[in-house]
Amino acid sequence: METPTEKDLDPVVSPLFVGTVHDKLREYDGQRVGDARPCPACESTEYRKNGYQRAAKTFARLVTEDGFEEVGLEVQQYECVACGRSYQGDLSEFFYEGCEYAKPIVDLAVFHAATDSYEGVERTFQGVYGLQIDRDTVQRYDNQFDRAASPEEGLSVRGQTISLQFLAFLFDQNVEEGWPFVISSDTALW
Repeated sequence: METPTEKDLDPVVSPLFVGTVHDKLREYDGQRVGDARPCPACESTEYRKNGYQRAAKTFARLVTEDGFEEVGLEVQQYECVACGRSYQGDLSEFFYEGCEYAKPIVDLAVFHAATDSYEGVERTFQGVYGLQIDRDTVQRYDNQFDRAASPEEGLSVRGQTISLQFLAFLFDQNVEEGWPFVISSDTALW
């Protein structure tokens, strides 16, 4: 995999919004995650904790004035008592199976891919959210989840459509209980 090229923040984007996105994502940096689960090799429920992964699992990659900043989670490792295999704890709360970024980032990529090219989504991530994701990753997620976004899932702000689900994530709202926003034309109230 190629390393992504360094990107600069778009000076037109509200630094307040990008700062809010970055602050929310930084809350996850260094969190220890990975609940116990049965061994994936033999399905035994007899295990012991076995430290944490050496490298943090990438939650998101921020684009800052100083370059990229990784937001990573420390993942609990377990060792199966029955077969001796070492394995990661359960990450399903934070990650979809086979995805390198966390659920909010994947959902946001799929949302934007429904109406934009993969290169356009990469530019939107960088320019609107201050986040890094490459076009190939966007394409992989779009193919993996293959769903179209409905117009009700987005809010137009200064000509840019923002995902209501991502806004709910930013402000700690539960979308299963209904949208936590009151929308009147281009105004949103929480």
